[in-house]
Amino acid sequence: MDTPSPRLEPRAPAKRGRPSRRADIFAAALRLFRKQGFHATSINEIGAAAGVAGTAIYAHCKTKQALLTDAIAEGADRIRQGMVDALADESQSPAARLERLTRAYVEVVLENADMNACYVLEARYLDDAARGRLVRGERGLRKLWEDALLAVRPELSSDQARVMVQMAIFAVVALCVHRSRIEHAQLVELATAQVQGALHGTIPTS
Repeated sequence: MDTPSPRLEPRAPAKRGRPSRRADIFAAALRLFRKQGFHATSINEIGAAAGVAGTAIYAHCKTKQALLTDAIAEGADRIRQGMVDALADESQSPAARLERLTRAYVEVVLENADMNACYVLEARYLDDAARGRLVRGERGLRKLWEDALLAVRPELSSDQARVMVQMAIFAVVALCVHRSRIEHAQLVELATAQVQGALHGTIPTS
């Protein structure tokens, strides 16, 4: 059965500013928000870390809250795209699709560790509309993973698949909040193997 691609609600792109500078600003903001907290980080600090004047940030985002929102949303888009790309080859076996999806998720989440940590630690500073969009996007990604798991393990109930996927997601995101000293490539391999093992684990009968 083909797995439908998740649909995320479109976001309005920034109207001004060079894309490369925007990326630098977002990366600096997420890094500082994660390290110092949203309220403790100033626009001038973000500008200095990104190599621009603090006021130049307003060419990309009108407020510090908008900066947090857009930076997290862009990272969420990268995660969504990584998972959708992993399922692009529909000729793969269900087991291969699940393994590819798992690896893609682990890789893209760990590559966006600052964003994921900020989402966990600073999401209370997002407005309700932004939080709602992100939550709906998460549901779409979980559904992709649940469908891929059920294609390999049809004996699971939908509730069991949902819990297993949620546990997998929480385990990987925890690696973003609590940094590991393991080298990135090794961490990807370790996390992928552990998540795969959990998804294929035995379900208790009682």
